[in-house]
Amino acid sequence: MGVPRAGTAVLAGGLAILLMVTTVGCRRSRPSPKPTSGTATVGLTVSAGQPSYRVGEQISMRLKLVNNRDAECQLSRVPDGAVTVMSLTRDGTAVAPAVGGAAYYRDFTAYLVENLVKVPPRGSVELTLGSDPQSPVGAALTTSAPDGRGGATVTWWPVDQPGAYRLVLGYLRAPLRGVPADACAATAEQGTVAFEVRGG
Repeated sequence: MGVPRAGTAVLAGGLAILLMVTTVGCRRSRPSPKPTSGTATVGLTVSAGQPSYRVGEQISMRLKLVNNRDAECQLSRVPDGAVTVMSLTRDGTAVAPAVGGAAYYRDFTAYLVENLVKVPPRGSVELTLGSDPQSPVGAALTTSAPDGRGGATVTWWPVDQPGAYRLVLGYLRAPLRGVPADACAATAEQGTVAFEVRGG
C-alpha cells in the first residue's frame, strides 16, 4: 500500500476537520484487553451486515455489548474511542493500517462522555462500525482514541480490495475525564467476523 495522502475524514458526529496520516506495519489499534477467567464483564458479539460486498459498497459491522455484571454499567453507544481492531486479514494475509491525527471543532473526549449510556445488569447496547469510502487510504474501517489534547488518534483499516476478509474486534474504552473507572471499560472477549469484497 502506498503512502496515503493527507485528507479530511468524517467520524460519528462529523467532528474531524484535518488529518495527517502515515502507513505502518501490521498493528492493533490499541493494546489487547487482558484475558480473565469465567464470564467476561462485558460480553461482545460481532456480525457483518451482509456476507459479501461489492468494491465501493459501504461495509457495516454490527456489535452488541452485554453487561454481564450484577450492577449498572456505562457503555458507549458509538464505536469512536471504544471499538478496537485486534487484527484484519485479506485472503489470509495481514492488512496494514494507516494512522493519523485528527483535530476537531469540539473536544473529542467530551463527545465520548456524552455518548456513554447506563446499561442495567444483563442489559445491552448495539452499535455499528461502518467503512468510510472517502478515508485517506480509500474505503476503510476506522477506529479512534483520544490523544489527550482534545483530538484523536485515528486508524484506518483498508477494505478496498477484493478478497476474503477476517476481522477481529475488541471493546476497550480509554479513560475519560470525569468518568469513574469501572470494570466495564473493556472486555476480554473478542468478536470475529468474516466477509467478502467482490470486484466490480
